[in-house]
Amino acid sequence: MVRKYFFWLLDFFKGSKIRRHYNEIAFVLNHASSHEALQIQQKNLSDLLRHAVTTTQFYKNGFTSLKDFPVVNKTIIRESFNSFISNKFRESELIPVVTSGSTGTPFKVYHDRNKKLRNSADAICFAHLSGYDIGDSVIYLKVWVNQYMKSPLRFWMENMIPVDVFRLNDTQIQGLLRRMERDNSTCVLVGYASALELVCKYLERNYKENVNANVQSVIAISETLNDYTKKTLQKYFHAPVVSRYSNIENGIIAQQEIPGSGRYVINTASYIVEILKMDSDEQVEPGQTGRIVVTDLFNYGMPFVRYDTGDIGALSPDSRKAVNMYLAKVEGRKLDMLYDIEGNLVSSYLVYKNMWQYTDIIQYQLIQEGQKEYIMKININDTFTRETRLIQELKSYLGEDADIRVEYVSEIPLLSSGKRKMIVNKLLQNN
Repeated sequence: MVRKYFFWLLDFFKGSKIRRHYNEIAFVLNHASSHEALQIQQKNLSDLLRHAVTTTQFYKNGFTSLKDFPVVNKTIIRESFNSFISNKFRESELIPVVTSGSTGTPFKVYHDRNKKLRNSADAICFAHLSGYDIGDSVIYLKVWVNQYMKSPLRFWMENMIPVDVFRLNDTQIQGLLRRMERDNSTCVLVGYASALELVCKYLERNYKENVNANVQSVIAISETLNDYTKKTLQKYFHAPVVSRYSNIENGIIAQQEIPGSGRYVINTASYIVEILKMDSDEQVEPGQTGRIVVTDLFNYGMPFVRYDTGDIGALSPDSRKAVNMYLAKVEGRKLDMLYDIEGNLVSSYLVYKNMWQYTDIIQYQLIQEGQKEYIMKININDTFTRETRLIQELKSYLGEDADIRVEYVSEIPLLSSGKRKMIVNKLLQNN
């Protein structure tokens, strides 16, 4: 309560900038299909497009409506980096943001200071939707790089407990759970889905009953949250578990509802989300899978208009035509997708949904080496007695003629980002 009071008091003395953003976000999310909310979104879009056309070299051709703008991606932005930066800002005024480079070269973009404030307000609003309130303890499982670590005072002010997933082993998890049980103050658990899965497997090996900690909610970020992890977290923490769709270059794009069907509430206050076909820039129908393309309404320092995130998803069939309010699913990056032996796209969810039953497997990674060649890497302590069954299950959706080889390893290495890829498609990487 004290932290919450001082947070908003400090914002008040700075001009209530975060509060104004927060109020607008909350209104649009709570009244997404209303005339007033649509007007706010359209004004923010019009202002952003006008700014992009008049202040950047890349968009100077005078596009009018959103559909006139070209779809861009990381490669295009890297190749024409300076042409995306608004001439209304000096580079020294902008805040550099760098992604980890999990899928290749690290990707740097710029945010202006108002965009940073908007992201802060987005984070507060969406955390609030999951049960968090300012001042609650946040246990954050991610990669914590020393040069980007906050000061101990800042961690204390934000009541944040950083947990580095690079050191996430049984000893680390045991210490974290004991700390949560001793403290017993209201907390929210936030972390990479793969790190949360490791916590789940530790719990199943060592806990007979639920964890005696006051967990308000669990938010999975950065990776696909599988059913096993979600159900196990709910079982041991007796708290709602949601998946959040966000990226470093933009911010929080969508988050699953509580309670709900698993669909994602799109952050229509801060972004326009389109789902485009895999092989063209035409929109797909609601419910159909395609590329997630985002327009960031608040980054004026380096406008992102129709940015192909590299992720795959689908709008919920009940999304309104006037405003895309819900995503039915988010399936991760295109390079993390599988193809069957006939060349048809196979949802990675099929793998995630299938693997929950193999609780004796510590880690796994399915690699597509060629059109019909696959390798399933498995890290397991004991002898795996269900190899034939696993291969047959994989063949049931990859194709009976699929060449699937099981390879036993001592570790599936983490990426530089601290994430562990469960699906790798070398066929796409080589094309």
